[in-house]
Order: sequence, then C-alpha cells, then structure tokens
Amino acid sequence: MIIAIWTTREPKINWIKEWIKETPYLSNIFNEIFFITEKISSDISDMPLSIEETMKWAKNRANNLQKKWIKADYYIWIEWWTSDFLWKKYIFWIVFVLNNDWEWHFWFSPMMEVPKLIENELYIKWKELWDIMWDLSWSLNIRSKNWSMWAWSDNMFTRKDEFSIAFKAAIAPFYNKYYQL
Repeated sequence: MIIAIWTTREPKINWIKEWIKETPYLSNIFNEIFFITEKISSDISDMPLSIEETMKWAKNRANNLQKKWIKADYYIWIEWWTSDFLWKKYIFWIVFVLNNDWEWHFWFSPMMEVPKLIENELYIKWKELWDIMWDLSWSLNIRSKNWSMWAWSDNMFTRKDEFSIAFKAAIAPFYNKYYQL
C-alpha cells in the first residue's frame, strides 16, 4: 500500500504514521506501507478565506499529486482553520483523506477558543499564527512541539490529539459498513 502525505513537515508526517499504526483498518499492514511525502501546490491562494476554499485547496493538492504521477492508495492532508461562533473565534484542525477511487472524506477536530490577544494579532494585524506564537513563546520552538492547543490548554490537549481524533474519523468511512449501504 502507498500513502501520500501532502507535507514535508516531519512532526506531521510522524503523527500520520503513528495514527495509521494505531488504526485498526491499517495497523496489521503497517510494515507493508510505503509513504511518499511531497509539498505540493493547490493552485489557489495559500491563505484560503473560507472552509469551502480550504476543502477545495485540499482536493486540488490531490489532483496535482496525481498529475505528477504520484499514485497512492490514500492521500492525506492536515491543516488548521478558524471559525466564528457567537462572536468568538475558534481554531480546529481539518483532515482530508482521499483514496485512489477519488472517494474522499473530511473530518474536523474539536475546537478551542482563540485567546483575545492572539485573535487581535490574527484578524486585525493579519499576522501568521506561527509568528504570533513564536513571539509569545520567546523562541521556544512551539511549532515542533504541540503548537497552540498545547500552549492554550496547559499541555492537556496537544496538536497530536487533535489530528488523531480527526484522522480516525476521516478514515473510518472507507472501511465502516454504514458508509457502504
């Protein structure tokens, strides 16, 4: 089996491998899986402005991998997103899984409220979350640790936790009988 991961960021790659190793559908063949990692263009803005555009962004990356003749059984992509609910901003992670038959599923992690100071920096000053967290953490390499969720929850909830929940929910429809009815 071949799994293409649309990133070259080592922490994300390792987390995906770990989830696959823990997922009942794939754990028994984990040693037979070949992983391809590739940073690939989406052909649209690198800053999508809506959840729909983010989903199109993910699907375009799969198309572009196929155009480069990168054939895989599954293509996996993960990214963060924010949304407004009742006048507050929330951050969550999106996992997109596509199989070689072009069946695809998105799933989302639990959300966490964005702290006011960070909300101001993100949405009024239009700074990147990475830059904001870097400034606030005084060069603690928060990006390679567990990112914002970790910092905002006092290490009770990590980025890995977020991704894991979303990945398990996104892969289940490929194997669960209720989606085949």
